[in-house]
Amino acid sequence: MNQCPLCKQQHTPEAANILLEKNGTHLVHITCPFCHNAILAVIVVSPMGLSSVGMITDLQPADVLRLRASGAISETELLNFHTLLKNKQIKFF
Repeated sequence: MNQCPLCKQQHTPEAANILLEKNGTHLVHITCPFCHNAILAVIVVSPMGLSSVGMITDLQPADVLRLRASGAISETELLNFHTLLKNKQIKFF
């Protein structure tokens, strides 16, 4: 976790921002000081060792915490969004 997966530059531990910590599980946001891309990772420390999974994101730490605090989307919201896409009532580009 000390190398950016995109630009391959080494970064320091100060680039990591621990957002949440519970029972040996850490939610960490890392912003590369070189290319400014970000990674959101879950790191688990257990008697078996250390494991992690991460993803590249455009979220800022505050966004992660805000979205985590919001509720899950409902089935109705999901179906409504699907209908918008299907009917081309919303465009991304």
